[in-house]
Amino acid sequence: MFGKLSNILYSFFLVLITALVAKYFTSQGMSAFYETLDIPATTPENHYFSYAWRGLYFLLFISFCLVLESSKDKEQLLDAKLLFICQLFMQILWTFSFFYMEQLIASAVVIILLDIVVALMMHTFFFINKWAFALTVPYLLWLLFASYLNIAIIFLNA
Repeated sequence: MFGKLSNILYSFFLVLITALVAKYFTSQGMSAFYETLDIPATTPENHYFSYAWRGLYFLLFISFCLVLESSKDKEQLLDAKLLFICQLFMQILWTFSFFYMEQLIASAVVIILLDIVVALMMHTFFFINKWAFALTVPYLLWLLFASYLNIAIIFLNA
């Protein structure tokens, strides 16, 4: 029982801290920077982003809990943990570079690397728990869309 609760809390706080830090960096650059950019016509209205991220963070939380509970192989679990934490860190790094530092090209590099890390994480999750893998599919799709938006913004504002 204690192990299950500690896994839930561990997953919850990792995701919560990421969400709060990313929200801070996003809010810092939203009106001062983002609102001044030319953006693609396919960009959703700003309020949709917060709804999407809430759902994605919830799915990440659940998927990581499933991984923590399902993994029997210590090496595989270590890989899953490292990739999960790495992608959370890169998510923060992306919001920092895009919104806070206003570095469009650097943020494009970060988000492409983030896409790769998430794909590797999903591959690891697949062999631990198929549901954990499935719950991360919307996250990767959203990141790929965000990558497209980031790159399109570079071209529109060059």
